[in-house]
Amino acid sequence: MLAGAVTVLAAVGVLPRWPGLVHLVALPPLDLIADLRLLMRFTSGYPQFLAGLAACLAVRVTVLAFLLGGPRGQTLRYAARYYVLVLPGALLASALLLGAGAVLFYALFWIGTALALLVFALGAAVPWAAPPRLAHGLAVTLRRGLRLGTVGAYLTALAVIGAVADATRPVGPVLLVPLSVLLTLAAAQALREDPGFRWTRRAVALVPAAGLAALALVVATGPAGPPRAAPPQEPRRGSLMLMSGVDSASGTGAMLEIDPHTLGYRCAHTFYYSYAGPGPGQPRRQALCPITTGAPYRPEDTLRPTAELISFLDAQLGGLPPPVLLSTHSQGVWVVWEAATQGRLPRVETLVLAGPFPENPVPYPPQGEPGRSRLAADVARLLTGLPRPGGTSVFRPDSPLGREWLADPTAIERTLSHPLPPGLRALAVPSVFDLPLMPHGPRIPSATNACPVPVIHPNLPYSAEFRRLVNTVADGHEPPAACPLWRTLVGPLFRPFAVPADG
Repeated sequence: MLAGAVTVLAAVGVLPRWPGLVHLVALPPLDLIADLRLLMRFTSGYPQFLAGLAACLAVRVTVLAFLLGGPRGQTLRYAARYYVLVLPGALLASALLLGAGAVLFYALFWIGTALALLVFALGAAVPWAAPPRLAHGLAVTLRRGLRLGTVGAYLTALAVIGAVADATRPVGPVLLVPLSVLLTLAAAQALREDPGFRWTRRAVALVPAAGLAALALVVATGPAGPPRAAPPQEPRRGSLMLMSGVDSASGTGAMLEIDPHTLGYRCAHTFYYSYAGPGPGQPRRQALCPITTGAPYRPEDTLRPTAELISFLDAQLGGLPPPVLLSTHSQGVWVVWEAATQGRLPRVETLVLAGPFPENPVPYPPQGEPGRSRLAADVARLLTGLPRPGGTSVFRPDSPLGREWLADPTAIERTLSHPLPPGLRALAVPSVFDLPLMPHGPRIPSATNACPVPVIHPNLPYSAEFRRLVNTVADGHEPPAACPLWRTLVGPLFRPFAVPADG
């Protein structure tokens, strides 16, 4: 009945047809985490969210009680205690995933996904262990190693279903709900009865563990600082302008730490964009060349209105020897593309877009006002105010730049869909770890789209592959068309854990 309801509601458009739809009929507590992501994403206030949460818990408790033998008082109480036990972890994981979609922050997504998987690993086998005593069920599950062989095998199969659902949207997620519920019933039976083929299940369970370990290894061994040892290129004609992203300041930011010699430019022809406008120069700090132009700026200046930032860019490009190669990072992508469509980049020949996001999946209402995704706005404000390595972010969801790009449901997609002026080329270099936050993939229509690079978002400018791609395009060639399959699979495999987008 639950699978039929989910299928029908998605088919008629009441539920979003996103790949996470298959999680709505998954084993607990993944089902509750999917409910919470939907409620947080689409409710317009806390009373509505709490009412929805109460309704979801009632449904989940009843369904679990049926699976445990029938909705009698004893099984209903057992199921209710179980969901109350996993609710705090599910709430936190869902909030992190929601915040990641609202502010397009890769780290929040991966922390939220890791927490969701941890809650699932700790709690998936508990309901089936020894009802009606929850404490005894926990003890039995721990003695049996959390049944990670069966749980991991189930998670592997669910990941495959989710990836197929992502690749076949919008029809695939709806049609795969019945398959997901059959997998759930088979897993519940296995957890209850523990049939044979244990070694087979344990071998299959190694797949997600090995995949997550490989991704963690990629992060741990990625570039930790600016590239300094690469051989310099032959001098190019024209100029290089480097434009950092949000939370940067004069002389700081990954983009500013690129050695221009590795791209074929000397310091005399390298310039650094200032979010505070034109000026006589800025503190050098980590920049590898003296900063002889632009006014000193602080992280708060990166949140100015887009029109003001474009006027600053226009003024700072004015005296540079053409042709200009303009390389920008993260939020700078939207600013420079908007400037290009307004005809404000006449001296620029090549745009290099590091870590672009082609759309905003979770727009939010203004502070204090009701509206869909009201919880997303509050979670984003809370999370961006928390300390992180290197200090506290100054990003504010209600800043002029945040309201223009992240609160508007179509601003990013609308801007990046505009064609570039004739003679202006763009290279888009996404990060593998950003792909789950891109509901429709990383492609930008008018750009040359490179294979996603396996480094985290802030380290893109540090990677040797990024430098090779920039030099290839600057030399007038196309980047390699071949792309390792595993890089493109990261998005479909993990996108079911993201919150649903509008479209």
